[in-house]
Amino acid sequence: MAKLGILFPGQGAQYPGMGHGWGRVHENAPRLLEEASVILGYDLAAILVCEDGRLDDTLYAQPATVVASLMAFASLTEATAVHPAAFAGFSLGEYTALAASKAFSTSDVITLVKTRAEAMREAATEKPGAMCAVIGLSPEVVDAICQAASVNGGFVTAANFNCPGQIVLSGDAQAIASAIELARTAGAKRCVALNVSGAFHSPFMQKAADRMTVALQPIQVQSPSAPVYANVTARPYGQNDWKSLLPRQMVSPVLFERTIGNMIADGITHFLEIGPGMVLSGFVRKISLDHPIVNLERPEQLEHVKGWLHEYGFYK
Repeated sequence: MAKLGILFPGQGAQYPGMGHGWGRVHENAPRLLEEASVILGYDLAAILVCEDGRLDDTLYAQPATVVASLMAFASLTEATAVHPAAFAGFSLGEYTALAASKAFSTSDVITLVKTRAEAMREAATEKPGAMCAVIGLSPEVVDAICQAASVNGGFVTAANFNCPGQIVLSGDAQAIASAIELARTAGAKRCVALNVSGAFHSPFMQKAADRMTVALQPIQVQSPSAPVYANVTARPYGQNDWKSLLPRQMVSPVLFERTIGNMIADGITHFLEIGPGMVLSGFVRKISLDHPIVNLERPEQLEHVKGWLHEYGFYK
């Protein structure tokens, strides 16, 4: 039996103009923008189209990416009444998954993401860091590189396990620079320094994680419409896991490759990435060529996605 998994992108996928046009497809899209703007305290619609660099600021990138993804998801579900069998998100995208699955209300998710963005930006300012992507080395070799680079007070750790042969490292700038040189010496195909303001998914974010622990306490959690897979465990959230795993996510690696593997093992046969960019689609194809995936980020793609869903029996 075919089962559909929905994936939502994280920070880094954002670009000016994302989310544009969904208001012409789904009447709730403008309402979502208005609701988000009230919660955030600024005009999110203006941020989505700005080209002045604000979208690259964590403070704006996180809420904008979540809302753009939710507008696309709402438009799809209104047009198709599709029922996903599972949800997952990459880092920030996990919050989008929580809203899409109705585990958390949309307003609560926007409120939490506002806090998350502020907390991560503050932590990155107080304790600057860096990140890099290492291509073509095994996890064992990368672990040895992290240990070798974490000397003389430096620190570097694996932050994202994206797909076979692609691991992102996080830590202080000097240790990251050392890790890049060590990775090249070890035969890495590529080493790419990432344009980020902090050492995300590392202990450098502990203060932000502590703030999220407090922010999550009053949130009401409902049973999700389908399992939501956690970045920290690569397994579906349990009934009482939400408020402990979401703060841990900020200081722990994103186990995306393992998550997709577990979703496949649990019966997911097809994937749909919803939101800006196609990064997760690329990761899934590197994890498995036997599990079709399509992405939905712009309104003009909706008819194609509807046809794809119909072809595989998800939409009649």
